[in-house]
Amino acid sequence: MNHVSTGQVSRSRRLVASEQELRDAIARELPGQDLGGLVVMGGHFMLFEDEASGRLVPGVIEEQADETMRRRIAGRVGIFPGYTWELSAGLLRDYAAAGVESRLLLLVNDWQYVPSADRPAGELRAEFFEGFTALPAAYEKILCEAGLSAADVLPSRKHPLAFPETWLKYRFQKSADRLVKQGRLEKRYLEGGSGDSEVAFLDAAGNYRTLISCGITGCAGEITEMVAEVYRAGYRAILIFAPGECLMPVQTGVDIALSLYDLPGMRVVIADPGGSGEMSPEEIYGKLVTVSTFRS
Repeated sequence: MNHVSTGQVSRSRRLVASEQELRDAIARELPGQDLGGLVVMGGHFMLFEDEASGRLVPGVIEEQADETMRRRIAGRVGIFPGYTWELSAGLLRDYAAAGVESRLLLLVNDWQYVPSADRPAGELRAEFFEGFTALPAAYEKILCEAGLSAADVLPSRKHPLAFPETWLKYRFQKSADRLVKQGRLEKRYLEGGSGDSEVAFLDAAGNYRTLISCGITGCAGEITEMVAEVYRAGYRAILIFAPGECLMPVQTGVDIALSLYDLPGMRVVIADPGGSGEMSPEEIYGKLVTVSTFRS
């Protein structure tokens, strides 16, 4: 295990090769007797367009009857959404039994595969979230089997069941403007005279981490804002199940949140069990899973 402490934020990292090792690592980093409250982010899914209806639908294999859609989702994210939701529900049940106040958090990627050729993307997103009045049926079933319900899902200030990524991106863009004025983030204009700029965070090692480029906020910015929202809701511990391809920006987002925002006493654990098309636990853990912990 690697451990680094920089300023007021400490960081550690280990690799695990099985689900049991993952559970053991989580138990070590987030011991029940040491937690006042915990939020578990699992079940993260993208939105895909259902070509038959022209509407956006959750990118969860178990929710799709159409074989073409199932293949699209399987090839892109595999079992990650359903698998991490099931992991999260089981952990929530165990922590609740230990007397820990716990909630689930559902982060929805509502921008990456949202088309805008026929109708504006904002219109498609609004339509989806307006109709998103219940969790996917497969998610409801998992909660029921764990003795939980939708009432155990932490609402965002945007939606009662989900944290939309686009909303978090917009919030971070506003926060970034303030942080640039305070001199805590740097705004640099790109070469070429186009007027394009980027907003970056200078970390303790002297490396620039780009958060906004040409007006586009990456995953790091939205995760920064999500951590701040969870803190604002009164929780001081978060477990994040992130897709493997998003691990680095998610780690950056957490690091920046704890370094720039006033979030004392925060503990964040990040794990990346799949998310790139893996279709079984054996395939997920055969590639090894990273478990990173950040403390402020």
